[in-house]
Amino acid sequence: MRTFRTLVCLLLCLALLLPLTACDGGGGYRIVDDYSGETNYYLAFRKGDRLRDYVSAALQVLASGNTLRILSSNWFGEDLISVRGNETALEELQEEVPHRTITVGVDISNMPLSYFENDGYRGFDVELIGYVCGLLGWDLLIYPIDLADATIELNAGNIDVAMSVPESDVGDLDVSPAYLTSRYVLVARTGSHIRRRSGLKGKTLGVTVADERVLYTDEKFVKSLGSVTYQTNTEGLFQALMMGEVDGVLSSSLVTAYYMK
Repeated sequence: MRTFRTLVCLLLCLALLLPLTACDGGGGYRIVDDYSGETNYYLAFRKGDRLRDYVSAALQVLASGNTLRILSSNWFGEDLISVRGNETALEELQEEVPHRTITVGVDISNMPLSYFENDGYRGFDVELIGYVCGLLGWDLLIYPIDLADATIELNAGNIDVAMSVPESDVGDLDVSPAYLTSRYVLVARTGSHIRRRSGLKGKTLGVTVADERVLYTDEKFVKSLGSVTYQTNTEGLFQALMMGEVDGVLSSSLVTAYYMK
């Protein structure tokens, strides 16, 4: 009798665990493998522009409280802020912040960091720079750019700040402290049988045009795929995955966190 009861208990435990193992991802997605190391993201400025000092100080003041942590949690489901807080950063400049209007460049294909919806600009970066300008008493203009052209847009004077510039693209620009840290990951649907990188062998992988260069850092993996399809933005990328048009996608962990939230 004891043996039978033990068997029944084990079967009940297994029945309870099965649904949990199936739900190993949020929002219908699961991360199956890391693809690259960490990448820092910065606000970028023209070389020698004092604007960098004011914006950097404002970021540190905002990071010293809960503003940025709450903002990150709202967009990504967790605190991904990397800038170190300093509540006296503006005072340490020892000068009055001049009133001005700044033009900020955002890549609207980079949801959830920045995108256009209902006749307005939305996203984590848009809200972040709004808080920065609010603290500094500045007026804000948003200007859509292709992130790959951030240096050109800055040096041409079309924008004063570029958002979400990755470490690899900083080049000859001045930058704020890193405010977000991300990495690239491979993502599949939760209901698929793909649970590791090898499961994508012979399958179709989706990637945005902007991240093609990241994909080809591992040519052996690319050759193992059946095919690669390209999307112009991150929203289209995850829609293609959800609809089964691709078997997996390559995406930054920041974007993935938003869709898994």
